[in-house]
Amino acid sequence: MEPLTILTNIIQPEYLKYYKDWIHIASEKEARGLQLIGAIYKHKGRKLFRQYSDRQSQSKTSNSSITRANRSIRIRVILLQSILNSFKKAEEMHRKNQTSTTYGTEFGYLQKLLKPQNNVFKFKKCSELEFAQPLNDLAKLFLDNWIEMNDELEFQELVLNCLRALFSRFKAQLVPKTEMKQATLQLFIRVKYEYKPDWKLSNPIRVDKAGTDINAYKTNYNAIFKQRLKQEQIKQKIAELDGTDFAKALTIHKSFKIT
Repeated sequence: MEPLTILTNIIQPEYLKYYKDWIHIASEKEARGLQLIGAIYKHKGRKLFRQYSDRQSQSKTSNSSITRANRSIRIRVILLQSILNSFKKAEEMHRKNQTSTTYGTEFGYLQKLLKPQNNVFKFKKCSELEFAQPLNDLAKLFLDNWIEMNDELEFQELVLNCLRALFSRFKAQLVPKTEMKQATLQLFIRVKYEYKPDWKLSNPIRVDKAGTDINAYKTNYNAIFKQRLKQEQIKQKIAELDGTDFAKALTIHKSFKIT
């Protein structure tokens, strides 16, 4: 099924204009999630996708066993070659191949191999979530039926990624809201703060006019030099007056504070 037909089936008609070019910028997981949603819509949410996952898991296990055998052979060859040089180097290389860092497990290549353990579908249905707003009623109903069948988390994550991407496009087209102050006259004045649509925030920023009101000033080095010269002359005059009778006749009063 083509992506555009899937979108026309699941998205409300008034919001369909927002998703004309969505498939061109969607990621691989989001595109796969859209195809999965199309299959759920086709079968009305009454079909599980475990059979394909079982085949895939079997192929993964066979591939993993082959890769493990290859790794073990490589490690043995490395060990045999390194024993001739030194046993410590072989031990260090084996340790580096077997162990992994915390960063690698959390954010690296190992994170892609890990399967999800839980998601939001365990606690709420699709119709109860916020990112189901652009979907029509039939799509929500079929997705709720599919969630109740408790399919594998791998497929649920694909659907979640797609729904979040669709909702982000929907939310980006809405008019932003700002907090506005509203006073009501009753027995006494009450002040309420409400979020209302602000059409000024929806206007695009004119990049070509940015910075036109900023005036640039050049540094006046001549004035700075004159100011420094004047300060030096004042210091010289004060130094000349320090040894005179006039400076000795001056009385210095104690400092005081006004309380």
